Amino acid sequence: MIRQRFREEKSSLGIVLRPVAEVILERDSFAVETPMYVDSGADVSMIPFRFGRALGFKQEKEDTIQEIKGVSGAGVPYILKEVTLVLNSRRLKIRIAWVLLEEVPMLMGRMDIFDKFRVVFDERNAWIDFEE
Repeated sequence: MIRQRFREEKSSLGIVLRPVAEVILERDSFAVETPMYVDSGADVSMIPFRFGRALGFKQEKEDTIQEIKGVSGAGVPYILKEVTLVLNSRRLKIRIAWVLLEEVPMLMGRMDIFDKFRVVFDERNAWIDFEE
């Protein structure tokens, strides 16, 4: 089992607990450690434009720009890419939406991750368990 702690953050509601996982994203020989919000409502994980560029993502001829919508109904353009996500020592090849804008948070969505674990959000104790 992999356990991650919720993080306290300020919001318009005051101090709130948010599920955040510390992960490493790897592509080729480059790796970066980053926090990602664990979002059970997100179909796919996503990263902002410059973060994807830092991982070496480029728009290729065969790439298709798609659009994904959030709860606000607003769409954001993205290209689906592959990356290795390291959660503790567990390595997963995942598809990730490389959003072509900066104004998106780092999100860990369900695709290629939630099917590998039983994910338990325990807000009372402020942790997220990833159970294999």
